[in-house]
Amino acid sequence: MENRLSDIFLSFQTKGFMPIEIPGLIQDVYNVIGKGRYSNITDVNQELEDLGWGLEIMDNVTYDLINSLFNKKWQTFLS
Repeated sequence: MENRLSDIFLSFQTKGFMPIEIPGLIQDVYNVIGKGRYSNITDVNQELEDLGWGLEIMDNVTYDLINSLFNKKWQTFLS
């Protein structure tokens, strides 16, 4: 799990986000995914844009990493 978080942080840093912004961005992605209406990267990107994060924040790799963490979190919660 730690490697995935590091990869996510690195991905967002290379897109110009400051380290202090990244936890809030990840939280917003979790909130968007948790609504259940946004099941693909295009919808998540649109919602993030609506929240003011900018255009096309998520790429496929970053989306898959965050989605896998989200799914792991729910699997742990439901167990």
